[in-house]
Amino acid sequence: METILDRLELTEKEYGSRPAVDDGSVCLTYKELASKARGIGGALSAQISKGEPVAILAEKSTATLCCMYGVVYAGGFYVSVNPEQPPERIRKILDVLESRIVVVDQARREQLTASGYTGKVLSLEELYSGADEISEEAAARLAAIRPQMGGEDPLYGVFTSGSTGNPKGIIVGHKSVLDFIGHFTQIFGITCEDIMGNQAPFDFDVSVKDLYSCMFTGAEVVLIPREFFSTPPRLLDYICDKNVTVLVWAVSALCIVSGLKGLRYRVPEKVRIIMFSGEVMPIKHLQIWQDALPNAEYVNLYGPSEITCNCTYYRIERKFEKTEKLPIGGAFPGRTVFLMDDEGRIVTEPGVSGEICCAGESLAICYYNNPEQTAKQFIMYELDGREQRVYKTGDLAAYGTDGELYFAGRGDFQIKHMGHRIELEEIETNFMALDGVARAVCLFDEKKNRIVCWYMGDIEPREVRIRLKEKVPAYMVPGRINQVEDMPYNKNGKIDRAYFRSLLA
Repeated sequence: METILDRLELTEKEYGSRPAVDDGSVCLTYKELASKARGIGGALSAQISKGEPVAILAEKSTATLCCMYGVVYAGGFYVSVNPEQPPERIRKILDVLESRIVVVDQARREQLTASGYTGKVLSLEELYSGADEISEEAAARLAAIRPQMGGEDPLYGVFTSGSTGNPKGIIVGHKSVLDFIGHFTQIFGITCEDIMGNQAPFDFDVSVKDLYSCMFTGAEVVLIPREFFSTPPRLLDYICDKNVTVLVWAVSALCIVSGLKGLRYRVPEKVRIIMFSGEVMPIKHLQIWQDALPNAEYVNLYGPSEITCNCTYYRIERKFEKTEKLPIGGAFPGRTVFLMDDEGRIVTEPGVSGEICCAGESLAICYYNNPEQTAKQFIMYELDGREQRVYKTGDLAAYGTDGELYFAGRGDFQIKHMGHRIELEEIETNFMALDGVARAVCLFDEKKNRIVCWYMGDIEPREVRIRLKEKVPAYMVPGRINQVEDMPYNKNGKIDRAYFRSLLA
């Protein structure tokens, strides 16, 4: 069965001399990219076994991308760990993976040490610089590994928030990416003439669409440095100077540009299509982009990492009013998307919300080392007259009177914020682990788009914020932290969340 490596080598053969990846400092052709990946794979193949995870703690770069593909050549699967995360969360990710090997760049060695990791550490710089030549022994190992690989093998892992206080590792296979990206590139007409401007870090599955759409088509991916997003003029100069034609960005990234009036400075006129996902796009920000680039196509994408990027899409073919909601659209080919009520029945009536469920191609393999959570979210369900594997997203939606599907929030304590799915319980768990905090409750204020927390304890809110940043990523730190003397409880003896929700109204 075909693997991602077969597709990479097909593109190498057809578009070998064309640029594949450009990080602003180093640009590689497809021939150079594939060659470097094989070189790194040869080195790693002596140290890992088939199906083993390799964590990569590094900023996104051409070297990091070569290493990711190199892990796959070696028969393993890669997990990109965002270096912006605090050491304690990095430790939790590595604990879940039980990773024997971590590849790290020089700038992040101290951060890895601070996480308490005691396994084998490999230098990204050394792997990359030594990848130009491959020994006969290494080449023989790669040749022996390749026939053992198949489409059902794991390709990558991404970590999302977990309700227990530990992040969940979502494992996605080769075939899932092959199936989804095949549809994605065809539907949106991505070709070798395109240049995709990569916004998302490699630990965020939005980047999967950038990297693999280019691998499939011979297009070029331009890696946009993270720091550019704090300075829109610098960002827009970069996009324009690199002749970017396709943007597949998180909603929050697009809103940074429009909110800081970046499009008044310079318009990326060669951009022909803008796709966004991760959270609901505010109409006022969409209008700013539409006014600046009226001839570009705009697409609203929906779907969690567990179904490989996205399961629905909606082409925006008109201007929406600020009071309107964007539909999340219809299913990608090979998928069945439906709504399920609390009794397990399919919901079709307009205005009645149900949990979004997805069956068909491209479901993730599992949550790594977490069979209980896997069994809870990935169920067998009779659909179209036969039992099928279905992923229950936890997201709610309802059909409008126009027949379109509209996102209606979460059905549990999970939220979507700054493009990330976050379990409020994970924040609460880390909150209450702090010395000086007795009880805590977190809610999401949708009107102000921020996480709000109330807690009992003798530690000051300012100190809470400082210490919480040592435990969770910045996007999980509450925007407002309130100290209270007492917690209200409901008749069941649980914290009265309804009371706190009333404070947000």
